[in-house]
Amino acid sequence: MNEPLILEKPDPAALPDLIRRAIGERNTVIVIGECSVEYEGRSTSRLGKGDRVLMIKQDGSVLVHRPTGYSPVNWQPDTSVIEAWINERGELSILAVRSKPREVLNISFSRVDSVIIARLRDDAEFTMYLDEAEMKRVLVGNPELIEPGFRVVEDEKRLGSGQADIYGVDKEGRPVIVELKRITASRDAVLQLYGYVKAYEATYGKRPRGILIAPSFSPSAIETLLRLQLEYRQVDLRELYRLAVEKGLRRSLLEYGRRPGERERGTGEKTRHE
Repeated sequence: MNEPLILEKPDPAALPDLIRRAIGERNTVIVIGECSVEYEGRSTSRLGKGDRVLMIKQDGSVLVHRPTGYSPVNWQPDTSVIEAWINERGELSILAVRSKPREVLNISFSRVDSVIIARLRDDAEFTMYLDEAEMKRVLVGNPELIEPGFRVVEDEKRLGSGQADIYGVDKEGRPVIVELKRITASRDAVLQLYGYVKAYEATYGKRPRGILIAPSFSPSAIETLLRLQLEYRQVDLRELYRLAVEKGLRRSLLEYGRRPGERERGTGEKTRHE
Protein backbone atom coordinates (compact mmCIF):
# COMPACT_ATOMS: atom_id res chain seq x y z
CA MET A 1 0.00 0.00 0.00
CA ASN A 2 1.55 3.28 -1.18
CA GLU A 3 -1.12 5.80 -0.19
CA PRO A 4 -2.92 5.69 3.16
CA LEU A 5 -6.50 4.47 3.03
CA ILE A 6 -8.82 6.71 5.07
CA LEU A 7 -12.44 5.70 5.61
CA GLU A 8 -14.99 7.98 7.28
CA LYS A 9 -18.14 6.38 8.75
CA PRO A 10 -17.34 3.05 7.07
CA ASP A 11 -19.76 0.16 6.70
CA PRO A 12 -18.84 -2.17 9.64
CA ALA A 13 -19.64 -5.26 7.57
CA ALA A 14 -16.79 -4.43 5.18
CA LEU A 15 -14.19 -3.89 7.89
CA PRO A 16 -13.21 -7.41 9.09
CA ASP A 17 -11.79 -8.51 5.72
CA LEU A 18 -10.14 -5.13 5.21
CA ILE A 19 -8.49 -5.18 8.64
CA ARG A 20 -7.33 -8.80 8.36
CA ARG A 21 -5.78 -8.10 4.97
CA ALA A 22 -4.09 -4.95 6.23
CA ILE A 23 -2.59 -6.78 9.22
CA GLY A 24 -1.47 -9.65 6.99
CA GLU A 25 0.34 -7.13 4.78
CA ARG A 26 1.97 -5.57 7.88
CA ASN A 27 0.28 -2.19 7.63
CA THR A 28 -0.52 0.10 10.52
CA VAL A 29 -4.24 0.12 11.35
CA ILE A 30 -5.97 2.89 13.32
CA VAL A 31 -9.64 2.63 14.29
CA ILE A 32 -11.45 5.54 15.95
CA GLY A 33 -14.88 5.09 17.51
CA GLU A 34 -16.87 3.95 20.52
CA CYS A 35 -15.65 0.67 21.96
CA SER A 36 -15.51 -1.55 25.02
CA VAL A 37 -12.47 -3.62 25.99
CA GLU A 38 -12.02 -6.94 27.77
CA TYR A 39 -8.69 -8.40 28.85
CA GLU A 40 -7.62 -11.73 30.32
CA GLY A 41 -4.06 -12.81 31.06
CA ARG A 42 -1.85 -11.85 33.95
CA SER A 43 -5.00 -10.21 35.36
CA THR A 44 -8.58 -9.63 34.21
CA SER A 45 -10.17 -6.29 33.34
CA ARG A 46 -13.18 -4.78 31.64
CA LEU A 47 -13.58 -1.28 30.25
CA GLY A 48 -17.05 0.01 29.37
CA LYS A 49 -18.01 1.93 26.27
CA GLY A 50 -16.22 5.15 25.42
CA ASP A 51 -14.68 7.01 22.50
CA ARG A 52 -11.19 5.63 21.93
CA VAL A 53 -8.38 5.11 19.44
CA LEU A 54 -7.20 1.60 18.60
CA MET A 55 -3.75 1.32 17.03
CA ILE A 56 -2.35 -1.91 15.59
CA LYS A 57 1.26 -1.37 14.60
CA GLN A 58 3.21 -3.15 11.88
CA ASP A 59 5.01 -5.37 14.40
CA GLY A 60 1.72 -6.64 15.83
CA SER A 61 1.68 -4.48 18.96
CA VAL A 62 -1.81 -3.32 19.97
CA LEU A 63 -2.71 -0.17 21.92
CA VAL A 64 -6.02 1.32 23.05
CA HIS A 65 -5.96 5.03 23.93
CA ARG A 66 -8.57 7.07 25.79
CA PRO A 67 -9.16 10.75 24.85
CA THR A 68 -6.72 11.97 27.53
CA GLY A 69 -3.39 10.77 28.90
CA TYR A 70 -0.29 9.66 27.06
CA SER A 71 -0.36 6.00 28.15
CA PRO A 72 -2.66 3.43 26.56
CA VAL A 73 -5.39 2.06 28.81
CA ASN A 74 -4.86 -1.43 27.33
CA TRP A 75 -1.99 -2.78 25.28
CA GLN A 76 -0.07 -5.84 24.20
CA PRO A 77 3.57 -5.54 23.13
CA ASP A 78 3.28 -8.30 20.56
CA THR A 79 0.67 -10.73 19.32
CA SER A 80 0.49 -14.22 17.88
CA VAL A 81 -2.94 -13.80 16.25
CA ILE A 82 -5.15 -10.82 15.46
CA GLU A 83 -8.67 -11.59 14.26
CA ALA A 84 -11.59 -9.37 13.22
CA TRP A 85 -15.27 -10.16 12.76
CA ILE A 86 -18.82 -8.83 13.26
CA ASN A 87 -20.17 -10.18 16.54
CA GLU A 88 -23.74 -11.18 17.40
CA ARG A 89 -24.57 -7.58 18.37
CA GLY A 90 -23.50 -6.32 14.94
CA GLU A 91 -20.33 -4.76 16.37
CA LEU A 92 -16.84 -4.87 14.92
CA SER A 93 -14.78 -7.09 17.24
CA ILE A 94 -11.00 -7.28 17.12
CA LEU A 95 -9.29 -10.02 19.12
CA ALA A 96 -5.54 -9.92 19.83
CA VAL A 97 -3.96 -13.07 21.27
CA ARG A 98 -0.47 -13.27 22.74
CA SER A 99 0.99 -16.74 23.25
CA LYS A 100 3.80 -16.17 25.78
CA PRO A 101 2.56 -15.23 28.28
CA ARG A 102 -0.98 -16.17 27.30
CA GLU A 103 -2.99 -12.94 27.01
CA VAL A 104 -6.18 -12.07 25.17
CA LEU A 105 -7.45 -8.58 24.36
CA ASN A 106 -10.92 -8.15 22.85
CA ILE A 107 -12.02 -4.74 21.55
CA SER A 108 -15.65 -4.35 20.41
CA PHE A 109 -16.65 -1.23 18.47
CA SER A 110 -20.30 -0.27 18.81
CA ARG A 111 -19.58 2.68 16.50
CA VAL A 112 -16.77 3.18 14.01
CA ASP A 113 -16.08 6.78 13.01
CA SER A 114 -12.84 6.43 11.06
CA VAL A 115 -10.37 3.80 9.89
CA ILE A 116 -6.87 4.58 8.66
CA ILE A 117 -4.64 1.97 7.04
CA ALA A 118 -1.10 2.91 6.05
CA ARG A 119 2.34 1.43 5.47
CA LEU A 120 4.64 3.58 7.60
CA ARG A 121 8.39 3.85 7.22
CA ASP A 122 10.75 5.11 9.91
CA ASP A 123 14.48 4.37 9.64
CA ALA A 124 15.65 7.34 11.69
CA GLU A 125 18.01 6.87 14.62
CA PHE A 126 16.77 7.94 18.05
CA THR A 127 19.45 10.15 19.58
CA MET A 128 19.69 11.10 23.24
CA TYR A 129 21.24 14.52 23.88
CA LEU A 130 23.79 14.70 21.04
CA ASP A 131 24.63 12.83 17.88
CA GLU A 132 28.23 11.85 17.19
CA ALA A 133 28.95 14.91 15.01
CA GLU A 134 27.69 17.28 17.74
CA MET A 135 29.66 15.35 20.35
CA LYS A 136 32.81 15.85 18.26
CA ARG A 137 32.18 19.59 17.81
CA VAL A 138 31.97 20.04 21.56
CA LEU A 139 35.21 18.13 22.17
CA VAL A 140 37.09 19.86 19.34
CA GLY A 141 36.02 23.21 20.75
CA ASN A 142 36.91 22.16 24.30
CA PRO A 143 39.95 19.86 23.96
CA GLU A 144 40.66 20.02 27.70
CA LEU A 145 37.68 17.67 28.10
CA ILE A 146 39.77 14.99 26.38
CA GLU A 147 42.68 15.72 28.74
CA PRO A 148 44.47 18.81 30.09
CA GLY A 149 46.98 20.20 27.59
CA PHE A 150 45.53 18.35 24.61
CA ARG A 151 45.63 20.30 21.34
CA VAL A 152 43.57 19.43 18.27
CA VAL A 153 45.61 19.30 15.06
CA GLU A 154 43.13 17.82 12.60
CA ASP A 155 39.46 16.94 12.52
CA GLU A 156 38.69 13.72 10.59
CA LYS A 157 42.26 12.62 9.83
CA ARG A 158 42.59 10.14 6.97
CA LEU A 159 44.40 7.01 8.17
CA GLY A 160 44.49 3.87 6.08
CA SER A 161 41.04 3.17 4.65
CA GLY A 162 39.19 5.28 7.22
CA GLN A 163 39.11 8.56 9.07
CA ALA A 164 39.92 8.98 12.75
CA ASP A 165 37.58 11.40 14.49
CA ILE A 166 40.25 13.64 16.04
CA TYR A 167 44.02 13.85 15.67
CA GLY A 168 46.04 15.96 18.09
CA VAL A 169 49.04 16.14 20.38
CA ASP A 170 49.24 15.92 24.16
CA LYS A 171 51.02 18.39 26.44
CA GLU A 172 54.30 16.55 25.86
CA GLY A 173 53.97 16.76 22.08
CA ARG A 174 53.11 13.08 21.54
CA PRO A 175 50.63 12.30 18.72
CA VAL A 176 47.17 11.18 19.84
CA ILE A 177 44.40 9.50 17.85
CA VAL A 178 40.93 9.93 19.34
CA GLU A 179 37.90 7.89 18.34
CA LEU A 180 34.38 8.78 19.56
CA LYS A 181 31.31 6.63 20.17
CA ARG A 182 27.96 8.05 21.25
CA ILE A 183 26.72 4.71 22.57
CA THR A 184 28.35 1.95 24.59
CA ALA A 185 31.72 1.24 22.98
CA SER A 186 32.16 -2.36 21.89
CA ARG A 187 35.19 -4.48 21.07
CA ASP A 188 34.70 -3.51 17.40
CA ALA A 189 35.14 0.16 18.34
CA VAL A 190 38.44 -0.69 20.03
CA LEU A 191 39.65 -2.58 16.98
CA GLN A 192 38.67 0.38 14.78
CA LEU A 193 40.81 2.69 16.94
CA TYR A 194 43.65 0.17 16.89
CA GLY A 195 43.51 0.11 13.10
CA TYR A 196 44.00 3.88 13.02
CA VAL A 197 46.90 3.66 15.48
CA LYS A 198 48.65 1.01 13.37
CA ALA A 199 47.99 2.98 10.15
CA TYR A 200 49.53 6.09 11.69
CA GLU A 201 52.54 4.09 12.88
CA ALA A 202 53.03 2.57 9.43
CA THR A 203 52.86 6.01 7.79
CA TYR A 204 54.90 8.11 10.21
CA GLY A 205 57.12 5.52 11.89
CA LYS A 206 55.94 6.37 15.38
CA ARG A 207 53.18 4.82 17.44
CA PRO A 208 50.65 7.40 18.66
CA ARG A 209 48.56 7.18 21.79
CA GLY A 210 45.05 5.95 21.11
CA ILE A 211 42.08 7.16 23.16
CA LEU A 212 38.52 5.83 22.85
CA ILE A 213 35.84 8.18 24.20
CA ALA A 214 32.31 6.99 24.95
CA PRO A 215 29.58 7.22 27.61
CA SER A 216 30.19 3.57 28.58
CA PHE A 217 32.25 0.53 27.59
CA SER A 218 31.44 -3.15 27.29
CA PRO A 219 33.57 -5.58 29.33
CA SER A 220 35.09 -6.99 26.14
CA ALA A 221 35.95 -3.45 25.01
CA ILE A 222 37.83 -2.70 28.23
CA GLU A 223 39.65 -6.03 28.08
CA THR A 224 40.71 -5.35 24.48
CA LEU A 225 41.78 -1.77 25.28
CA LEU A 226 44.08 -3.00 28.03
CA ARG A 227 45.48 -5.80 25.90
CA LEU A 228 46.25 -3.47 22.98
CA GLN A 229 47.62 -0.75 25.28
CA LEU A 230 45.01 1.80 24.32
CA GLU A 231 43.33 4.34 26.59
CA TYR A 232 39.72 5.28 27.22
CA ARG A 233 37.74 8.19 28.64
CA GLN A 234 34.16 8.07 29.84
CA VAL A 235 32.02 11.13 29.07
CA ASP A 236 28.61 12.24 30.31
CA LEU A 237 26.47 13.12 27.28
CA ARG A 238 24.19 15.25 29.46
CA GLU A 239 27.14 17.41 30.44
CA LEU A 240 28.31 17.68 26.84
CA TYR A 241 24.79 18.72 25.82
CA ARG A 242 24.71 21.36 28.56
CA LEU A 243 28.07 22.67 27.36
CA ALA A 244 26.91 22.69 23.73
CA VAL A 245 23.92 24.85 24.69
CA GLU A 246 26.10 27.10 26.86
CA LYS A 247 28.61 27.61 24.04
CA GLY A 248 25.90 28.26 21.46
CA LEU A 249 26.67 25.09 19.51
CA ARG A 250 23.15 23.82 20.14
CA ARG A 251 19.99 25.68 21.05
CA SER A 252 17.83 24.18 23.77
CA LEU A 253 14.20 23.59 22.83
CA LEU A 254 13.28 25.15 26.17
CA GLU A 255 14.30 28.51 24.68
CA TYR A 256 11.79 28.35 21.86
CA GLY A 257 8.70 30.47 22.35
CA ARG A 258 10.31 32.79 24.88
CA ARG A 259 10.62 36.48 24.14
CA PRO A 260 14.22 37.74 23.77
CA GLY A 261 14.14 39.61 27.08
CA GLU A 262 12.96 36.50 28.89
CA ARG A 263 15.88 34.46 27.54
CA GLU A 264 18.41 36.81 29.05
CA ARG A 265 16.61 36.98 32.40
CA GLY A 266 15.69 33.30 32.40
CA THR A 267 12.17 34.29 33.47
CA GLY A 268 8.76 34.56 31.98
CA GLU A 269 5.36 33.08 32.44
CA LYS A 270 5.33 29.41 33.19
CA THR A 271 3.35 27.03 31.08
CA ARG A 272 1.73 23.89 32.37
CA HIS A 273 4.71 21.92 31.02
CA GLU A 274 7.31 23.83 33.06
